Amino acid sequence: MDPTDPSILRPIVYYEFLQGHSAREAANNICAAFKKDVVHHSTVSRWYHRFESGDISIEGQKRPGRPSTLNDDDLRSALISKPNITTRELAMTLGCSKSTVSNRLASLGFRKIFSTWVPHELRESDRACRVSIADSLLLRPHRKDLLNGIVTGDESWVMYGNDTRKRVWLPKGELPPKQSKRGVQQKKILLCCWWNCDGMLYYEFLESGTTVTATTYSNQLQKVADAILHKYPKRLETYLLHDNARPHVATMTRQRIQELGWEVLPHPPYSPDLAPSDYHLFRALKRHLRDKSFDNQEQLKLEVGNFFNTQSADFWRSGIDKLPVKWMKVIDNNGDYITD
Repeated sequence: MDPTDPSILRPIVYYEFLQGHSAREAANNICAAFKKDVVHHSTVSRWYHRFESGDISIEGQKRPGRPSTLNDDDLRSALISKPNITTRELAMTLGCSKSTVSNRLASLGFRKIFSTWVPHELRESDRACRVSIADSLLLRPHRKDLLNGIVTGDESWVMYGNDTRKRVWLPKGELPPKQSKRGVQQKKILLCCWWNCDGMLYYEFLESGTTVTATTYSNQLQKVADAILHKYPKRLETYLLHDNARPHVATMTRQRIQELGWEVLPHPPYSPDLAPSDYHLFRALKRHLRDKSFDNQEQLKLEVGNFFNTQSADFWRSGIDKLPVKWMKVIDNNGDYITD
């Protein structure tokens, strides 16, 4: 049984609707029941609108011969909101198939850099924005104090299974060994972390199916602030460097940052190559987890924690100290991506 099949999901969603649960509550209940990220609350919300209008059919509307459609603006909005979203999550969010999403991403010229969706070719305005921000950051005075005061963070999925395909040498005519395909419903948890030049400040895990909202993110930032105060009781300046995902720029989040007295450093859209978590921390973590498998969540969490705890002081320092070099490379590249 495929729990993502609409003919299976719709009756369950209708039951949740009759119980008076909100779309978000319904999605959380369904994902918890299947122990998988099987439906997004936006999909549930669309079905709720149909039910409210009197359409309670559970078979769905048949459209013979017509392919699934996808609004390009909705797709771009979803990518801006969560740059590291998977094609499966996009399909669930936008109510279409994975193949439709993949084909449309390709036709729009999107590719993945550091597991983040970015335009294959940046627009002139994007390149100009990257150059302008890089230039402004390079011109800031007291660079050492700036780098020492940076707190950066992001989210990344970590997997229970991290098997990788390997190339093998074979005699002529011999078939390659079979490798099992990674399941579509790969178990994973969402790692949220914040760090600086001295090490990890705060991290936590969210269950698969949990959405990072402005409320979630604002509460996390308060925990980061508490960790900073504990570690640096006399610290005066904190410069927050994060991307432009929707929860990061929401009004509630901006208010919380203002209350904390932090300064947000500018970060251009579609720029994982300028985000220390993407170009440094998560790349190292995924290399560490490569070919490792975990039977349960606790094993995976313990391994991630051990990775953080065993990194040298130089590891954390170098991740932040690379920033000025990368800002300069962006200017030298006229705004194009850094692909090292």
